[in-house]
Amino acid sequence: MGYFSTGKKIIIIGSFVLLGVLGSIAAAEDLSFSPRNQVFLLSPKKTFEYYCSPCHGQKGKGDGTFFTIDLKPKPRNFLDVEYMKKRTDDQLIKSVTDGSKSVDKSNLCPPWGKTLTEKRIKELVAYIRSLSIREAEKTVVAAKESVVEVKKPSVLKSSARWLFLIVITLALAIGAIGEWKKLKKESLPR
Repeated sequence: MGYFSTGKKIIIIGSFVLLGVLGSIAAAEDLSFSPRNQVFLLSPKKTFEYYCSPCHGQKGKGDGTFFTIDLKPKPRNFLDVEYMKKRTDDQLIKSVTDGSKSVDKSNLCPPWGKTLTEKRIKELVAYIRSLSIREAEKTVVAAKESVVEVKKPSVLKSSARWLFLIVITLALAIGAIGEWKKLKKESLPR
């Protein structure tokens, strides 16, 4: 009477039950992680973009979306090479962990020590430090590019180029003279 035999029905129903159980387990595992762990803690850069860039900007220049003219003090520019040289990693870690007020800076930067792990804070500090290092490298590269040596071509190369031009010009002139002579002979009455 049925379209499927009893054995096939059991296999089909069993497959659906197995897929449902596996899907439920996968969904339960996804729920055990907070969205913050899934997205914002994938890398120190992602962590910076989520927690720090609203004030400090995507590139760390201190020009984030919360930056306004009347914000006092202004968010720190992490690209400031001289300032970042003066700050130790311990100061930066303390600033991130306990808030910037803990290192006698602005009270507007909140403490992230209870939100981020100690390992992630150290990685975040390394990322912040890398921003100023990249800026310093850009400055060195720009300085090197501005000092361009103008090399004069050697006398031999210059002579060879002139000789080539003279030979080509002579060959074209001789060819043109030959053609004029042919045309003159053809145009003379016989």
